[in-house]
This record gives sequence, C-alpha cells and structure tokens, in this order.
Amino acid sequence: MMMGSMPLWGVSVDDLGYQFDEDQINFEATGWYGTDSNRIRLRTEGSAQTKDDKEIDSLSSLAYWKPLSAFWNSEAGVAYDTENDNAAIMAGIVGTAPYFIETDARAYLYTDGQLRLDLGAEYEWRLDQHWVVIPEVGLTAFSKDDHDNGITQGFNEMDAEVRLTYEMFSRQLAPYVGVSYETALGKARGQRRQEDESVDSSSLTAGVKFWF
Repeated sequence: MMMGSMPLWGVSVDDLGYQFDEDQINFEATGWYGTDSNRIRLRTEGSAQTKDDKEIDSLSSLAYWKPLSAFWNSEAGVAYDTENDNAAIMAGIVGTAPYFIETDARAYLYTDGQLRLDLGAEYEWRLDQHWVVIPEVGLTAFSKDDHDNGITQGFNEMDAEVRLTYEMFSRQLAPYVGVSYETALGKARGQRRQEDESVDSSSLTAGVKFWF
C-alpha cells in the first residue's frame, strides 16, 4: 500500500504456531511506524516451551528501515538475544528475489565479538483465491565457537517448513497446517551428539498468520 509522506503503522504476525513433536510455540512478529521511505520496525522471533521450565528463546530487534530499490529494503539497528543473554548491532537486507522469492539476510554483531548471520527464503504458491502453499527455509551461521551456548564456527543450523494456509477476511487472517524440519550442520552435529542432543528433528505444525 502506497501512503506517500503520511506516517502510518502496521503489525504483521507471520507465524504463531504450535510444533506438536517439539511441544513448543513458535512466533515471528513485526510492528512498524512511518512512511514509504522511512520507518521504525520492531521485530521479534523465537519459541516458547510449553512444558518443564517453559523457557522462552527470542531474538528481538529495533531498527530503522529504508528502501534501496523497488524490490529491496535495508534495516539497521540494535537487537537482543535471550538465548545467550547478549545485545547486538544488527544490519540486514530484505526483499523479493527473482521468481518472487521473499528473501532476507540479517547480520548481528554481539558485544562479545560473535557475528551471527541469518538467511531466509520463502515462496507463496497460490492454488486459488484462498489456498496457498508456502515453503520456506532458513540458515544460521556464526563466526566463532561458543561452547557455553552450543555454538560452533560456520553454519550451525538449517530449518525448513511447508505450510498449507487458507486466507480469510481479505487475506488478513490465514490459519495453516504444515510440516517442519530442523537439522544441525557442520561441527554443530558432532557437538550435539557429544551432549546427547538430537541433530535432526521434524514435527507437525499448526497455527495462524495475520496482519492489521
């Protein structure tokens, strides 16, 4: 929606779903305020365990957003990671690659010198006016080992999910069902085996995405 110089706001919840096998709730949400050329964005993503200690792991950022071209936008700001209890400086590029693939790349430089890189891609395959299949994949990499937080240098993790969504109410509300898969990569596989943790997992998922 083009809005010119008049500042507006919006909220988009791209994922609010339950992973049955992992027994956890995943979430990803973004709120923004501004114009077509300048915005402030508040974004958070993570998971919340629904059993035992009910731990919540999240990566949240407050960033300045500005378009680079018709299809690409830039972000820069600060972030906080509850999983390793550390703050970071964040910079990223988000946009639409050829063949309408939604792509995002964000780098986080933590206060301890650790550099994290998150890469993601998503595609919407529309079956009709309401039914949409959404495959997505994400990769996470780190610049150095951090065994206290279960991190190894290089690519650590890949996650993938395929959702079948049904868009309702002018596409503002879309419940979904799907299948998710996560796997450790590189040296992270060996470290997880040493700590008797699983290196691969899959789960049925169900949830909703919406915006207003």
